[in-house]
Amino acid sequence: MVTTQQQSVGEYQVRPYRPTDRDRFLSLYETVWGRRKSVDWFNWRFEANPYRDGVQMTVVESDGELVGAEPLLPYRLRIGETVHDVFQPVDWIVHPDHRRQGLFTRMTKATLDRHLTDVSLFFNFPNEQLRPGLEQFDWETVGSVACRYRVQNPRAFVDRTNADHSAIVALAARVGTPVCGVGLNALDWLASAPEEITIERSSGVRIDAIHDLYSSTRPTGTHVVRDRPFLKWRFANPNWETTSYVAVDDGETVGSLIAATEQTDEARICYLFDLQPMQTAATRPAAVEALLGALLEDTTDVDLIRAPTDYYPGLFRRYGFCRDDAFPVSTASTRTTHAIRTPETSGTSTVPADQQSRLSAERLTDPDHWQLTLADLDIE
Repeated sequence: MVTTQQQSVGEYQVRPYRPTDRDRFLSLYETVWGRRKSVDWFNWRFEANPYRDGVQMTVVESDGELVGAEPLLPYRLRIGETVHDVFQPVDWIVHPDHRRQGLFTRMTKATLDRHLTDVSLFFNFPNEQLRPGLEQFDWETVGSVACRYRVQNPRAFVDRTNADHSAIVALAARVGTPVCGVGLNALDWLASAPEEITIERSSGVRIDAIHDLYSSTRPTGTHVVRDRPFLKWRFANPNWETTSYVAVDDGETVGSLIAATEQTDEARICYLFDLQPMQTAATRPAAVEALLGALLEDTTDVDLIRAPTDYYPGLFRRYGFCRDDAFPVSTASTRTTHAIRTPETSGTSTVPADQQSRLSAERLTDPDHWQLTLADLDIE
């Protein structure tokens, strides 16, 4: 893999990330997104990743200022019976004063030249502004990714809908209508959890218990591997309060849930990041209902809960979760797109030839082939 690639075009220098770029990246991030992130957050997100040494990022510099960045997060993806090294592009940004200068094109070309032959796949979740640019570099759309929302405190959002509000404020205000948001206490009472299941709560992540459960119930679809390094790293965001819930039935671990709560400027939000088993199983609904009931007991002070859509849909509906691709939420939500980029088969690839062959044979552009949770999305 080339690690010293550097390209100067006009006044701009496109090059790999250096450790001295960290503070300038954080400043650029705040300028573009309007959210301040700490050094601890950067160290967790980019430096502590267990699958690669160093920060995987292409940057653009102009007159000593960082004006563009394209970071990558290394992941391991199980496709069929094979585990592949992959990258997830995240936080791709260009300074507002330097847009329409071709920086996205230059950075993306440099990123692909440097990294694409070193992994089996890029997968990410671009917004509508980024997706057309990626399609010029042969990204393929897998499909839309829906989520579920439960608004527990509509008042937290009502006063903000007339201001310069974010998508989540608009979404929560819309979900918090009588169509979807009234009567949550009654729903919780009617859908009481089974008594035979014991729920064990722990601050942080119960790595061994969750890894063992994943290993014994591993899904057949394409998914991010829940190995111990992933579980230790992914949920350690310093801005989150992370809690593990483990369901036990007669001494056997039968389900688990990882949730994280974050206080933002707009609301207190809980993310239901991970649910094991990662597929709806007829033998497990009691465990999942007990896990969900325990989470709701602990999050009465939360304004909004976000959850995945593909698991136990009837159960989540009973507890007042609404999909963002269905009325009324769809009228206010911004859809997330799932996209992939596979490498061209070439002699320069470091991916074994047999893995390339198996990868090309899989139906990776079929959304039903994937099993995703919120932990796999670019939520930071």
